[in-house]
Amino acid sequence: MLEIAIFNSSSAVIAYTSAADRLELCADGSSTNGGTTPTLDTLRSVIDSLNQSTHHLQRRKNIPIYAMIRPRAGDFVYSEEEFRVMKEQLRQLKEADYSGSSGDYFKFGRVDGFVFGILTPDNKVDRTRNEELVRLAAPLPCTFHRAFDQVIQAGGGTSGEIISDDVRGQLKSIIDAGFAAILTSGGEKTALEGAEKIAALTEAADGRIAIIAGGGVRSTNARDLRHRAGTMVFHSSAVVDHSDVASSEEVRALKREVSSLTTRCS
Repeated sequence: MLEIAIFNSSSAVIAYTSAADRLELCADGSSTNGGTTPTLDTLRSVIDSLNQSTHHLQRRKNIPIYAMIRPRAGDFVYSEEEFRVMKEQLRQLKEADYSGSSGDYFKFGRVDGFVFGILTPDNKVDRTRNEELVRLAAPLPCTFHRAFDQVIQAGGGTSGEIISDDVRGQLKSIIDAGFAAILTSGGEKTALEGAEKIAALTEAADGRIAIIAGGGVRSTNARDLRHRAGTMVFHSSAVVDHSDVASSEEVRALKREVSSLTTRCS
């Protein structure tokens, strides 16, 4: 499965027409800080563009859109006011419906899931607040984003441990809070560097939650990442030229790699 992070409607159309499996929608222009909450105007622009593309191509296939809920760049420890803002952002995005025409090819209208993560000041999973957001999002699925990399980095552990017992406990907290997936680089700068930890997390998750590999994922390293991390779910912005627009060639190349790896392992 290939998820593409998008920061504008151009990338949404490129990812869709290049056969990505899911979109992670972030605020326009937030690619340099890891993505923040998109506005309703951004959501509407993306949906309008996707619907126009769908109508033009006469394609009936939908693609899920997951919205980022992150009120600012920086750390993942939020004040009471910031948490209130997150809840309101989630409510607004969940309730928004831009379905428009009921024609045969106009399929897009709403978000299909959410991406967020809240930590305590000591870099533990804030179980109470995360669980509240998961309940607010229900029945839509939620992904715990790369805030989990800070949990891994702070997790410590003894020599020889790939992931510590503390990290395993934090993984369980995320599962128990009701998340469907975790996006992680294994606590490293890139997913390839953190591949061993991603593999250990996948083993520890034991099918209870999906582990998504993200961070520097490109078509040139997807095969190696699959071999070393064992992941079947990949996350990428597919940006190759320091802009904030995905490359159609890169999305297609990634999709070919992911499809090839999935076929071999099925």
